[in-house]
Amino acid sequence: MRHALLALGHLWAAPTTALGLLLALSTGARWLLCGRDGHLVMAGTSRPWRWWSSRWGMAAVTIGAVTICAGRTSARLFRHERRHQRQALILGPLYLPIYVLLCAYGPLHGGHWYRDHPLELDARAAEGDACPS
Repeated sequence: MRHALLALGHLWAAPTTALGLLLALSTGARWLLCGRDGHLVMAGTSRPWRWWSSRWGMAAVTIGAVTICAGRTSARLFRHERRHQRQALILGPLYLPIYVLLCAYGPLHGGHWYRDHPLELDARAAEGDACPS
């Protein structure tokens, strides 16, 4: 049952994952690993990608089932990005529009667009969890 749900999630998120792959390829990304759950991890290598990532303070970005890392990685970072992958598998093609809309949540409640973003709060909560098999 778990495998069927995972397959359905990947099918539902396929358009978003395709965008993630296109972005990864445009950054000159190289393949790092592919998890058993289909989570693709790539390292962005182009100078503009590294500049953009450092400008925004991002260690990685996950779009669909694709994570593009900007620098050093860690188990904690993978847990955080893996949670974003799960969010994308649940929300499918709605993931990016919902993420962008929720950027307004923090400022509307007196907070920060990233630190108080509900999907980021969920991903940060997952950082302490053990990596699922």
